[in-house]
Amino acid sequence: MKNRSQRSEVRGQRSEVRGQKSVPRPLSSVLSLACCLLSFTSLAGEVFTGRLYTVPDKVYVNQAFEVHFDLEVTFGSEVEDMRISGIPNDPSVLTLGQLETVSQNRIMRGQQAINVLHFTASARSHKPLEQTFEPVLLCMLSERKSSGFFSHVQSSQKRQPLDPFALRVLALPEAGRPAHFSGAIGTFRLNGSLSPTSVQPGDITTLSLELTGQGWLADAVMPSPPASPLFKTYPAKERLREPLRLQTDQVFIPKATNATEIAATRFCFFNPATERYEESVAGPFRLTFSAAATATKKPDDVIVIDTATRAAPEALPQTVTLERMNLTLRQAVPLLIGCAGALAAFFVFFLLYGRHTRMAFALGLLLLAASVGAGYSFSGKTAAATRTLSRHSEVRFAPSQTAATLFALNPGAPVIPLEKAGAWVRVDSSGRRGWIPSSDLSE
Repeated sequence: MKNRSQRSEVRGQRSEVRGQKSVPRPLSSVLSLACCLLSFTSLAGEVFTGRLYTVPDKVYVNQAFEVHFDLEVTFGSEVEDMRISGIPNDPSVLTLGQLETVSQNRIMRGQQAINVLHFTASARSHKPLEQTFEPVLLCMLSERKSSGFFSHVQSSQKRQPLDPFALRVLALPEAGRPAHFSGAIGTFRLNGSLSPTSVQPGDITTLSLELTGQGWLADAVMPSPPASPLFKTYPAKERLREPLRLQTDQVFIPKATNATEIAATRFCFFNPATERYEESVAGPFRLTFSAAATATKKPDDVIVIDTATRAAPEALPQTVTLERMNLTLRQAVPLLIGCAGALAAFFVFFLLYGRHTRMAFALGLLLLAASVGAGYSFSGKTAAATRTLSRHSEVRFAPSQTAATLFALNPGAPVIPLEKAGAWVRVDSSGRRGWIPSSDLSE
């Protein structure tokens, strides 16, 4: 019996060996490759959910805010070519920037690992809006697959409806809106400085203002101090304009010693954080007058500029200016042209004399006449650039009858006009410059 059982075991082993040999080797290789391909063609990662929301929650017209987007995908997946439809893309209604990745983290939901991607985009609404949108996400989702020694990146296109997105944009409140509201929204600060602060009546002082902040400045203009009859004021000149920075300069000329203060400047804006209209104040700006102007002033006296009895100022040293150099050069050019023409005629005459005597005389006279004509023409242009005074004129420090007198010019004095400002013209007289009425110039 024992021998029979041993024989049956041997026969069973032989049949197992025969069964193994019955499967061809090429067929087993095909089966292994099919298993690998099946693992390669498995689906890529999945998009679970996505949510859009605004920061802050309450938004006003033209307020700069952020749109945040939280997206949950399979751990290890990467999102590419992401687009969101179903949100208005009208620049006249809503300006929405490009979504950019801010952070990503991993969470566990049950036994599954999930990637939470966080995106943000800047936005601004141009009109009041209250609407709920049904956005849809379109993207390519990529995931790296591996099987044994083989690995590859699996990509698939995804279309995922997102949670409803409620967008509410409020209009700026009418209650409490000042008449001088600039239209700026955010938080801003106005700073200013006056230079110089120690002056005399008729001197120029410049008020420099700078506005900085965060939010939306748009086309808001820099405010000016309230007008005062004690100052001669010129329009402000914009020196710098950036999206959140504005700088201006404005010229003031005190007319009397009681012009000791330039009033404060106020810039009004709407602050969404406090939901109120606020203002930033710069000034007031103080002026002091030198002892020379106030030595005879009593405590309660008001001294006004008296141009009729003003003492003659000291003669200013003559300086070499670019205009004077140009004038001198223009006056010398006609003589230089005549001399050059005479030298050329002399050279041509002696070069041709003897062989072509008649031609030498003709060319010499022609060159001489051409040089004299050119010099005369240029001399006429030089005379046209110089003007003369038709009457006695007092040259002032600024284009105003109340400005200080620098020096006086007699009728017929030659001057060079430099620039105009209304009914005044700035002239140069032998290096000295100042303003005179345009009517003092001869036609």
